[in-house]
Amino acid sequence: MTSAPEPSLPDTTDWTTVLDAGCDECGYRPHDPAATSDRLASARDRWRTVLRRPGVEARPAPRVWSPLEYAGHCRDLIEVLGERVAAMLDRAEPTYADFDGEQAVVEHEYWRSDPDDLAHRLDAATSRALQILDRVAPADRDRTGRRGDGYIFTVASLCQYIVHDVEHHLHDVDG
Repeated sequence: MTSAPEPSLPDTTDWTTVLDAGCDECGYRPHDPAATSDRLASARDRWRTVLRRPGVEARPAPRVWSPLEYAGHCRDLIEVLGERVAAMLDRAEPTYADFDGEQAVVEHEYWRSDPDDLAHRLDAATSRALQILDRVAPADRDRTGRRGDGYIFTVASLCQYIVHDVEHHLHDVDG
């Protein structure tokens, strides 16, 4: 696909609800934050498999991301997790700029990505996030940071939130 695809369908869901109730759509149930590294490593391996599929760049419908675009988005999310957890470990109650996943997909033109290159970038982002998560001691899990809209995450809840998002998108692409 060479030109910019149609924007994806807007998503107005408050996904923070998965932190309490889980997600019936993908089957996610809140996990022990100590398992975040293992789950991200597993997700990375599953994304590698998805990115090797033929036709990974094809959208299933005009306004639904392709597996390639979802993988790029998940790479972004894993990077955001690492950056935000590092900020929570390094300073008290940081505030984060808003993250617009649709804007990032358009800005980085993930529909043009080489699947092998994206797999390498996803690997690198995951490795960085895992190194940061290795710094998290049990006492750090309650450290907080504030999203641009005012929502307060702890290290623990941010880990759960991002893992759900990454695993949910694997569900979206049958990964």
